[in-house]
Amino acid sequence: MRRFGLWTLGCVVVSACVAAAQSAPTVKLSVDATEAPRKIFHAKLEIPATPGTLTLFYPKWIPGEHGPTGPIEDLAGLKFTANGQTLQWRRDLLDGWTFHVEVPSGVSTVEATLDFISPAGAEGIYTGGASATDKLTVLNWNAVLLYPSGFTSDQLTYEAKLRLPEGWKFGIALPIDSQ
Repeated sequence: MRRFGLWTLGCVVVSACVAAAQSAPTVKLSVDATEAPRKIFHAKLEIPATPGTLTLFYPKWIPGEHGPTGPIEDLAGLKFTANGQTLQWRRDLLDGWTFHVEVPSGVSTVEATLDFISPAGAEGIYTGGASATDKLTVLNWNAVLLYPSGFTSDQLTYEAKLRLPEGWKFGIALPIDSQ
């Protein structure tokens, strides 16, 4: 009887994990890097949402770094909208990398816009250091995105688009759908 109970519990846990993985949202991310020579990146995200409070995170723990070094101090112009209306939001009282957005009924997608201001000198650490010049930029995707709570990083999918300054070329390890 005990084995049956443990087996049943295991099935429930696996089913819940599969259901969560299947319902994980695809976030659309468009980055306008045409002002990269000025060290400014504009991002627009389309995040699937349901009515209520949507909790979003700005990346805090960056792989390969040894502390909570996500460059939150370089985030600017954060705004949330849905169906053409500005949404109420607030920063979490205990964690500056967390945002709570109030999603009204009838809304299935929240648009977030933000600017990332790349540090001008070498004062930043790791990915928080200078990453843009007038001829070259290194875009760390973690600097221009938000992600919803309730999912692991492996469950989330991002559909990314990038616009570069005229005449610039790019190199990327990710698969490319079109140019």
